[in-house]
Amino acid sequence: MMTGYRNILWLLPVSLLLSWPVWGGAITRFLAPRGGLNANLVLSKAKSADAGFTMEGVLFSQLKNGAQDWQIEAKRLYTKEDQDLMQLEAVAAQLFKGAERKFLITAPKGEYNRKNKTIIMRNGVRVQAANGMVVQSDSLSYDEQTSMIATRAPVQITGKGMDIRGQGMDYDMRRDSYDVSGRVKVDIR
Repeated sequence: MMTGYRNILWLLPVSLLLSWPVWGGAITRFLAPRGGLNANLVLSKAKSADAGFTMEGVLFSQLKNGAQDWQIEAKRLYTKEDQDLMQLEAVAAQLFKGAERKFLITAPKGEYNRKNKTIIMRNGVRVQAANGMVVQSDSLSYDEQTSMIATRAPVQITGKGMDIRGQGMDYDMRRDSYDVSGRVKVDIR
């Protein structure tokens, strides 16, 4: 027979291992997840793979030749299936020419397409120009590659003692020229 504390110490783990069939089933059932947890984990993984990502309080900008080109601030940014199409909420976009801010564009909703390098703003867009002009429309787009701001929705341009209304507008930032289309109405004060 074995004697001494050292020999008795290894008998305890061996006896627990050998008696596992007697008491192991009860422990396994007690520790098993309840309520279909495994099914929910699989479903959550499938949903998150399609959902993309969400970020709160986002600020991103782009430099061109060492000078700030544009800056977009959004309360919330998220993507869906297409990771290149970012949805924006409570958006404020600033467009620069050189070191000077040319426009501040605000809207409740927007989307930025990283492939096309365009931003589309919706649901009551307001553009505040550095020269004091204010442009209002339901939707507006900015194409970074052509430096064009455009809309096909009804537009109102106010400033310098005049009020211009039309159906659509194109603004070329390079030439600093407006082109209001449709039936244009001009009120001079």
